[in-house]
Amino acid sequence: MNSILPFQCRNFIMDPFHALRQEIDRLFEVSTSVQGCIPEFETKENKNGLEVTAELPGVSEGDIDISLSDGILTISGEKKSEETKNGETYHIIERRYGAFSRSLKLPYEPEEKDISASFKNRVLKVVIPRPKELKSNIYKIQVQS
Repeated sequence: MNSILPFQCRNFIMDPFHALRQEIDRLFEVSTSVQGCIPEFETKENKNGLEVTAELPGVSEGDIDISLSDGILTISGEKKSEETKNGETYHIIERRYGAFSRSLKLPYEPEEKDISASFKNRVLKVVIPRPKELKSNIYKIQVQS
């Protein structure tokens, strides 16, 4: 069976416009990446659950905020620029600074207390265990005559 939705959306979201929204969001992220700092993510799934990693060079642990709301994981923070000293003049500025925020729709509702996060070598790792009992998001509706 062929599907018009990309593989990553097909099993997780029942909204037919989700893929279109993702592509539009992706286009805006690419076009605005010159203005701010957008971390690169990797999300992988195994039998135990999900693991989300984000490269955050130049970001301090205290400048990272992780939240979960209605099955959406949001990682946000700020990459702050270095303070200039009197008499210093920049000739080239190619590094990016500023606030960032990325959100991921999770394929299941995790137990909040079981989620863990670590920050090592400027890589954030969020581990989201699979809940012991998965709630089905498919509801059977009886047809009445």
